[in-house]
Amino acid sequence: MPVQLTKLQASFMIILFMLIISFLWLIREVAPAPLSDKEKIVIETLFDKTKPQCIGRYVIDVPASFNNKLQDKIFIDDFKIESKFIYPPAFRQRIELREKELIERKTSKENTPVLKEVIQLPDGKGVIFDANQSGSNDAYRTLEAHVYVNHIAFIITTDIRDLSDKKYEKRKASFLARGGTEFQSNQKPAKLAAMQSLISRLSGRLDHVVPTEKGVCIPNGFILDDNSKQQEDIYFLYENSDFSLAINMDHHETPQDEILLNKSFEIKKAMALNNMHTFKKGEIKPNGVPAQEWLMYGRQKVYNEENNEESGFSHYSFLLKVNQGTSSFAKPFLSITLFNNDKETTYSDAEMVEIWDRIASSLRYKPNAF
Repeated sequence: MPVQLTKLQASFMIILFMLIISFLWLIREVAPAPLSDKEKIVIETLFDKTKPQCIGRYVIDVPASFNNKLQDKIFIDDFKIESKFIYPPAFRQRIELREKELIERKTSKENTPVLKEVIQLPDGKGVIFDANQSGSNDAYRTLEAHVYVNHIAFIITTDIRDLSDKKYEKRKASFLARGGTEFQSNQKPAKLAAMQSLISRLSGRLDHVVPTEKGVCIPNGFILDDNSKQQEDIYFLYENSDFSLAINMDHHETPQDEILLNKSFEIKKAMALNNMHTFKKGEIKPNGVPAQEWLMYGRQKVYNEENNEESGFSHYSFLLKVNQGTSSFAKPFLSITLFNNDKETTYSDAEMVEIWDRIASSLRYKPNAF
């Protein structure tokens, strides 16, 4: 005997069916139309001149007009590095002003002086300041190196604990009683030696130069490898009025359930909630580099100050995950994201995908990466 549905049940089934259809429609893959002749000219003009960019242990090619905007998101082990092209007189002035600032910084009598030591680097490369951390007692200080090499000024910082002073005798005893070691109670000797080793392997470089030695590229610089496997976390960011291209290389290990394509269900749910679609997704292997990509698009509202209103524009979020789940020191994890949050791009869907494909397909390991 056939089952009779009530009107309420029938309505529920219809709504459920419509929701399923809507969900499937939202998560479908729809590739943009092929480039028109006009769009091809736009792309060829953009990529008429390109330049290599050495990013960590990888290289990509970008349009010559692209310039990295991040010079202060470089982390090597416990060291934070900033880099900037400046001329020698400006570098000398930077050191003089910084030393004056540290000498004149106010602190309590028991923590004076703020500037504990000035260590001159060999060959006139710069100095290392050992100074109190702001707002802390002098058991907790910062080693701050100012280094100048190949017309690039680097600032390298790391925090240290130093309980060697007699006034910290009780605190040191308590620290050791809690399981701390003598080595950990005074980090200055080890961290200073590590900083000096890093400085000895550091060189400046022009934006487009790709070193052939074994080592890692950072913004405006290069660090030669030594016998250790240091932790590296490096960021680059390219921005224009149309979109941003963010790149990060690090050594973290990704769990299998966090790998991009393994998260398809969660990503599709989030896309459906944000009314986004997929241009394409899948595994690619540019120049032998294993990677997964996911190109999403939708709509966003961008505020226009001139008209004092929000307007709807295309929204792109293109992802590339490299060596995810299989990373090693020589072949680390790399993430590339192209997005236009709060930007009204002048490029069409087809042009954005072509820009992405050209950059992604240029990805390769740097010479002597492993």
